[in-house]
Amino acid sequence: MYVLTDEQIAFIRNDIRRNGIELEELQLDLLDHICCVIETEYTAENNFEAFYRSILPRFYKRSLREIEEETHLLLTFKNYYAMKKIMIISGTFSAFTVLIGSLFKVMHWPGAAMLFVLAIALFSFVFLPILSVIRIKEQTKTKDKIVIIAAAIFGSAISLAILFKVMHWPFANILWTISLGILFFLFLPIYFFGGIRNPETKTNTIVSSILILIAGGLLFLITNLRGSHAFDEAIVNADQQIVENYQLLSQKNPSDTVAIHPTINEKATELCALIETLKVKLTSSVSNDGKDMKEATAVLLKGHLTEPIQTQLFDKNGIASARLKTIQLNVKAFEKLANTKINWNAQQVKDLPLSYVLRNLNLLLLRIRILQHTNH
Repeated sequence: MYVLTDEQIAFIRNDIRRNGIELEELQLDLLDHICCVIETEYTAENNFEAFYRSILPRFYKRSLREIEEETHLLLTFKNYYAMKKIMIISGTFSAFTVLIGSLFKVMHWPGAAMLFVLAIALFSFVFLPILSVIRIKEQTKTKDKIVIIAAAIFGSAISLAILFKVMHWPFANILWTISLGILFFLFLPIYFFGGIRNPETKTNTIVSSILILIAGGLLFLITNLRGSHAFDEAIVNADQQIVENYQLLSQKNPSDTVAIHPTINEKATELCALIETLKVKLTSSVSNDGKDMKEATAVLLKGHLTEPIQTQLFDKNGIASARLKTIQLNVKAFEKLANTKINWNAQQVKDLPLSYVLRNLNLLLLRIRILQHTNH
């Protein structure tokens, strides 16, 4: 076994120090490990310095200094590896869950909403916070720490905004605007002016800033600054007018118009009652206590719901499936009796959210009342 000289040991220790290892205890530990390897494998025929350089990469992946950085993290951040493991698991699970949720959403399979909520919640409240904490611990400059915090807040805000958009929850546009404000007025200025001052990162900073501006501009392009509230309100008002017109026709005295065919009148009244009962079942099914909910309220609060409504209408055990089939049969009977075509069937409410199902049923009611009062 080869025995190192004092000069060779001093050379190794000085080189360890030149590679960025400042902790004395760590220097001695590395020196001991390297000397053991050299004394075991080195032969006098080899060039000492060349042999030393050849075995040094065994102790690191990128540079020798990363050993001190890892040691510092372990000494000051005891849960480092546990948090890193949780971060990787939560990030991987979030990514796959978003992909699966997107597939379920496209195919209109049940469970898409639950998958989206779970994925975005893990990404926004577990993965990004842990990632930012780990990255902040690795940085020494305050500017870099602020950039990481701003990036994490932006990532969480934009993820939640997209979730709120997909789920049609309120405040989606507010979250969207806040996230873009953080991107343009907090993250980007700090990142750009901090990176451009360093000649080593100047080019990368400029290129990255251009890409961020383009991405942010595209996100801003699809932002509805006026919000969806006005649109939703207009839809509700239009639905309300349909309901009012239907009610006006329902209350109309037959003596005020031409004589109504008694059989048609009876059939129309029966069919309208079936449809009204179906609407009540649907609106009460989405209320928290299962009691009657006003139609306008149901549209505003629960109008985005699709899966539970479709299950109730088309599942063989759905509470409204039998009534929907009865309505379809009665529509055909009414068409034959009135000698006209309504062109309506149950498939016209398939794969639609509650608001569109109710609108479709209201249009059917209005059509029936118009035909009732025009047949004589």
